[in-house]
Amino acid sequence: MLKDISKNEFQYILPFLICTICFVATDLFGLIEKTMFAYWSGGLLIEPYRIVTSHFIHADINHLLANILGILIARYSLNTLLLKNNYFFLLLISLLIPLQSFMFWFIDVYLYSNQMSVAIGFSGVLYGVNAFILLTSIYGKKRFLGLLFGLKKNKETTKLMFLLTGIGLLFSLIPGVSLVGHLSGFIAGALLFLC
Repeated sequence: MLKDISKNEFQYILPFLICTICFVATDLFGLIEKTMFAYWSGGLLIEPYRIVTSHFIHADINHLLANILGILIARYSLNTLLLKNNYFFLLLISLLIPLQSFMFWFIDVYLYSNQMSVAIGFSGVLYGVNAFILLTSIYGKKRFLGLLFGLKKNKETTKLMFLLTGIGLLFSLIPGVSLVGHLSGFIAGALLFLC
């Protein structure tokens, strides 16, 4: 069965599995206390593991499913941009996780003076992926960090990303949803597009 899964698919399956395993550990078995691994602006520098762990913890099944849908949309969109690399998505999210966390922390601490901000979920990273895909669908992207990827422009993907980003930003205005987390992810993705 594993032989039937292409190498290309593993780059999407891996973050899905990590999110799902963390959900099972937190919500089904109660093995992990979510607040111990969540993003916390006042403790991010004291407990730097939160930079990574906070992205894989989710509030509930709906939160998890929304982020899994985001991974599927990213897969579809990158395929429409003719991605041929088996590791690009993993590389992109590996760079987005610390960059989005740092930007989130910087905005919380220095712009809002908020030491008590707490957040969880993969959506900030997905906003970064969406920003990268949106800009790539408009301009194309032959190289990323010096590596040749040859991503092509695609007007349909541009329309999809504009729609999803607009809906997502409106959703971010709902109480309990992290607008700063989503915006910091979007900015991080746009910055990575420039690399």
